[in-house]
Amino acid sequence: MTCPIDLRKAYAYFGLMIGSLPPFALVLRIIGETMPADRIPLMFLLLLTAAGIVTGVAGYASARFIPSALDRISNFRLPNRVALLTLIGFAWGAVSGVVGGLFLFIVGAIFAGIVGGIIGAVTVPILVVFHSALRRGDFIEIKHFLPIAFGITLSLCSFILSS
Repeated sequence: MTCPIDLRKAYAYFGLMIGSLPPFALVLRIIGETMPADRIPLMFLLLLTAAGIVTGVAGYASARFIPSALDRISNFRLPNRVALLTLIGFAWGAVSGVVGGLFLFIVGAIFAGIVGGIIGAVTVPILVVFHSALRRGDFIEIKHFLPIAFGITLSLCSFILSS
C-alpha cells in the first residue's frame, strides 16, 4: 500500500462527507422548491450552512466509536449483523444530525436527527460491505476508499436532488 488509512480515519472521513454533503443537497432541494431566488434571507442561508458544517464535523468526531462497535458485532450471524449495522448507522447519523440541527432551533434538531438517522442507517451498511472487501487488516488504500465514500455520498445527494 502506498497511502493507507486506518479504520478510524476512514470512518471519520466518511462521517465528514456524509454529514455535510447530503444536508446541503436537502437544503438546496427545499430552497429550490419553496422559495423564489430573490426572497431567500441571508440569515437563513447562514444558519443552514452552519448546520451542515457542524453536522459534518460531528460525523467526523463521532466516527471514532464506529470501528469498535463494528468489531463487537463481527462475530454475530449475518442477519443480526445487518440489523446491528443499520442500528449503528442510525445512531451515528442521528447524533450528527441532532448536533448540526441545534443551529435550527429545537424543531430543526429533531428533524435533522431523524433525517440523519435514516441517512446513516442506509449508508453505513453499504460502506461496511465495500470497506470489508477492500481492506487489508485495519487499513485501506486511500485510492480505493475515496471512490467508495464519494460514490455513496454523491449517489445519495443525487437521489435527494432528483426525487
